[in-house]
Amino acid sequence: MDSDFILDSGKKFIWDVMGSAGAVWGSSEIVCLRNSKNRRLWRGISGSVGIIFFGIYLQDRCEKYNKIKNT
Repeated sequence: MDSDFILDSGKKFIWDVMGSAGAVWGSSEIVCLRNSKNRRLWRGISGSVGIIFFGIYLQDRCEKYNKIKNT
């Protein structure tokens, strides 16, 4: 396996998956949607966004891996 693929996968995971969930979490606080009473709700919302982007990330990584494997 190519070391660039591994490094790129780590970078994309942090930027795409963790970044998307963190952006929702942080944005909800900035616009005053999240407070101490609904923190659990926003954890679920940002976690759900993270799961969606994790699926997109996995699809992208599988396509890239198959492309590397077939060349």
